[in-house]
Amino acid sequence: MASSNKNKIFIDKEAWITLAMVQAGLLNPIDKLMNKKESEIANTKKLYKNAHIPFSFILAPSGKRNEEVLKSNPEKIELFCENKKIGEIDVEEIYEIDPLKRVETIYGTKDAKNYPRVAKTLKRLGKYAIAGKYWVEDTGIQKKLDMAKEKIKNLQNIVGMTMHAKPIHRVHEKIMRMAIEKNDILIVFLIKNLEEEEIPYSLRYNVLKEIVDNYFPKNKILIIPLLNTYIFSGVNEAILDAMIAKNFGCNKFIMGQTHKGLGIHYEADHLHSIFDSMDLGIEIETINEYVYCDKCKTIVSVNSCPHGSHHHISYHSESIFELIKTGLIPPTILMRKEISAKYLAFLYPNRFKNLQKLYYDISPNKGLIEESREEDFYISLMKLYQTSSLT
Repeated sequence: MASSNKNKIFIDKEAWITLAMVQAGLLNPIDKLMNKKESEIANTKKLYKNAHIPFSFILAPSGKRNEEVLKSNPEKIELFCENKKIGEIDVEEIYEIDPLKRVETIYGTKDAKNYPRVAKTLKRLGKYAIAGKYWVEDTGIQKKLDMAKEKIKNLQNIVGMTMHAKPIHRVHEKIMRMAIEKNDILIVFLIKNLEEEEIPYSLRYNVLKEIVDNYFPKNKILIIPLLNTYIFSGVNEAILDAMIAKNFGCNKFIMGQTHKGLGIHYEADHLHSIFDSMDLGIEIETINEYVYCDKCKTIVSVNSCPHGSHHHISYHSESIFELIKTGLIPPTILMRKEISAKYLAFLYPNRFKNLQKLYYDISPNKGLIEESREEDFYISLMKLYQTSSLT
């Protein structure tokens, strides 16, 4: 039988993925769309089922048609995304919300003018929220969760960390090594944005996997994509990341002191963060900032290096990426030359008119002109930069 138009609600892919995350248990104890009372408690006391959470979990889709459906108080709602039915809600309650208060709860501000993400979320938010149990078609999340659980089922110490790896640099590698030295396995949650990115997820994933496969012990690191929906964009990002890690099976979560939403501050010479007031049932470890010291001649923690900041080179992915975007090759103390080569080859395809001749002229060879890629050319060029006998 064809479904009735009167109980159809249309949502976007971002809402669908977020619903699928909760359905898979990645934000436990959240297990449903909250009613008005549960939502108020979650937003004010940060509790749901006597467990800490950052804010309420609701669905309040925008659109005139959606609003008309919700005003009719249906007992069951069919969820559609891109004209395809993807789920249903058994309606417990429909209640009015304040969209401005909602975005302030998520982002810590309701300033849509200066915060594009706030403006975008406001466009997605309607005035009515739906409460109740639901089901949605899986978006691939359950398969990844099952795979991870199978991988770690006989292990005791599982640590997680989130990473954009844009690009992955030497300090990322150092932190990953520290993590696997103390634990049985590290799960790297690689951030995957829903919108098209300047550097696509596929490249970041392939580069990270190549590093893991070639420079780390086998079966010590597992890479899991973490879809970056709107709920992760606000002041509660650190809390949500830790919840995801716990529900994937991690008993420890590590993050840098500059992690968004961590709220690092000092009181009476003691380091404090948002996790001091929230017990998520997972151990949280904050990592010190690491730099390259031109006196120590190695990567050091700022807390252990005796030299001043004027001797330190910082590892900021944004700055390193800016170098690459201009076409410059980052120094190898910042990132591996193989990674630089992949990024440059992606950003500047077909850059050289006569690549094969250039490669032949600057590279040791067997006397034969062999077919080479732009990546090979960049790696050979970087090897020349490292040659010091004539400098």
